[in-house]
Amino acid sequence: MSLLTVRGLTVAFRAINHDVPVVAGLDFDLPRSGALGIVGESGSGKSMTSLAIMGLLPAGATRTGSIVFDGTELTALPERRMRAIRGDRIAMIFQDPLSSLNPYYTVGTQIAEAYRAHRSGVSRKTARKVAIEAMERVHIRDAARRVDDYPHQFSGGMRQRVMIAMALSTEPELIIADEPTTALDVTVQAQILELLAEVRRDTGAALILITHDLAVVSEVADHLLVMRRGEVVESGTAAQVFSDPRHAYTRALLDAVPRIDDTIGELRST
Repeated sequence: MSLLTVRGLTVAFRAINHDVPVVAGLDFDLPRSGALGIVGESGSGKSMTSLAIMGLLPAGATRTGSIVFDGTELTALPERRMRAIRGDRIAMIFQDPLSSLNPYYTVGTQIAEAYRAHRSGVSRKTARKVAIEAMERVHIRDAARRVDDYPHQFSGGMRQRVMIAMALSTEPELIIADEPTTALDVTVQAQILELLAEVRRDTGAALILITHDLAVVSEVADHLLVMRRGEVVESGTAAQVFSDPRHAYTRALLDAVPRIDDTIGELRST
């Protein structure tokens, strides 16, 4: 049985006299320990898909269809039960760690509180130890000291590592990473992607990686969904989609990626 099964997922916003869909009839399966990449340009519905799974859609949005996680229909859960799953069994790494982290609290406090929210009766001392261990797991040097630093004292790449540490603290079965390498230089991007792959190997967690960058998703995902205007236009294994793209939009996305063997005069644009 798949860890996550999505059928007919539609997300819409209410306009003056009609609903405007931003995700339309999405279907996919994610096996346990699998890695799914969801790619497409801005506005294609990628992030709305992740927010629908997490039950975090903005005000005015409606969700229909089926989202089954480990045999449980998430769309039918009351908020109290969904809150117990969100952040614990399903964790999300958001696009901008600086705005996702609270500037008034140390990173250790934030990781520890996220852990304690899902582990009743855990002491602050134990939660602090878990926070340090989580930071060490994502290769933050001198974690025992840096646990008391504030978000502004970390670089962009290190803040993203803190977000990954927070997600890992509860040992989730599914991690959703929404554009985790945006605004990072290519060297740091590679480090974050390597870290996500390492996390997947070490913990067995399934991964949904959301990105507009095909070069990024090629490093991590086993299967791909290509989205355009809220719909899936192509799906398959990563190898299939990259070697033999069937849809013109997928081919255009691939053609937009600069190649190392192109000369300046041959770079393509779409």
